[in-house]
Amino acid sequence: MKSTTKEERIKDDSKRRDLFVFVRQTMCVAAMYPFGYYVKGSGVLVDLVRVCDLAYELFNYFVSVHIAGLYICTIYINYGQGDLDFFVNCLIQTIIYLWTIAMKLYFRRFRTGLLNAILSNINDEYEPRSAVGFSFVTMAGSYRMSKLLIKTYVYCCYIGTIFWLALPIAYRDGSLPLACWYPFDFTQPGVYEVVFLLQAMGQIQVAASFASSSGLHMVLCVLISGQYDLLFCSLKNVLASSYVLMGANMAELNQLQGEQSAADAEPGQYAYSVEEETPLLELLKVGSSMDFSSAFRLSFVRCIQHHRYIVAALKKIERFYSPIWFVKIGEVTFLMCLVAFVSTKSTTANSFMRMVSLGQYLLLVLYELFIICYFADIVFQNSQRCGEALWRSPWQRHLKEVRSDYMFFMLNSRRQFQLTAGKISNLNVDRFRGTITTAFSFLTLLQKMDSRE
Repeated sequence: MKSTTKEERIKDDSKRRDLFVFVRQTMCVAAMYPFGYYVKGSGVLVDLVRVCDLAYELFNYFVSVHIAGLYICTIYINYGQGDLDFFVNCLIQTIIYLWTIAMKLYFRRFRTGLLNAILSNINDEYEPRSAVGFSFVTMAGSYRMSKLLIKTYVYCCYIGTIFWLALPIAYRDGSLPLACWYPFDFTQPGVYEVVFLLQAMGQIQVAASFASSSGLHMVLCVLISGQYDLLFCSLKNVLASSYVLMGANMAELNQLQGEQSAADAEPGQYAYSVEEETPLLELLKVGSSMDFSSAFRLSFVRCIQHHRYIVAALKKIERFYSPIWFVKIGEVTFLMCLVAFVSTKSTTANSFMRMVSLGQYLLLVLYELFIICYFADIVFQNSQRCGEALWRSPWQRHLKEVRSDYMFFMLNSRRQFQLTAGKISNLNVDRFRGTITTAFSFLTLLQKMDSRE
């Protein structure tokens, strides 16, 4: 019974599946991806969905644009009046809403073709399981990790931004979640409820847009790292795959497995996958009658094609995200600086609740920057390990036959792939630390300017 359960689990883990279900739904909520994706074909229902989709997108633009416009007017009206705390708070919200609008347009209108190409290419061509060998890994580990991380991040974004909606309810003073200027009296019955609803919708859109832009980046990096795990396992089992195609007997497989085990004793070789052993009896059932040269060439070419697929997918991700992250690094730097400044200036009777909400904003901004830099660094580290995987195979057994192919692959795999911000700054943990240092340098400057007034 236990053996059957394990076989069913392995079979389920090796199935192809849609890798972007939750993050695509989040993008739909943010109007950054069409709901029409879920309705195929033609007819009245499809046309109705498209009309509703367009109406929802336009409504979201209206909500975000009108709030950003009101904050710009608020900054203009209050400029030079000496209330730096209020001015900076308005500037924070203006930056957040302008970024939200920019992300909606970028994902939905400007680069929608490239976005669809990335999602469809990874979904249609990813390898669900490593090649046949003494051990194997599947995409199940990275898929589960991507789901856990994106759900945690999305929920944190919703909680952090919607928390502002609870402040007027807690104060019971007839105020709004977002303190901006209105050209009319919003406290009138009926008007207040409508304005409150629009601001609530705006906050939800901010959460969904931020979660979608950086959340998709995180999911893509985790899934690509999972593909590197599969390639790593296939490469170190490339000779085992060749022996299986040759129709090797049990004694030959046992000897080869012993040699490979000696060179492959290091634990923790994979980013997200869990390695499992393949029973030798199963390998005997797969065998054919090829010669070593043909079998090795077939096994090795599959690995090369898989490596090319991963690099091609990363190039598309780099083309899509590099311009965004170039602007994002600057935006995050200023947001961290401004949020920290407003937090230190909150001295009103409502300062505790205000500092809690601002603290959540600061944590979310730091969390987003960490996601961008850390997972890009994980991809970079995995891209360096392909050549290392080959040395874990018992290459000395067939040194003469495999030397040229091994050297060719090793030379090509030395070109590690680095995700960047605008082709200028590499995205890694050092970039994360550097951005925080820059933000708090600006904070010190801002506090000195405030103390002189």
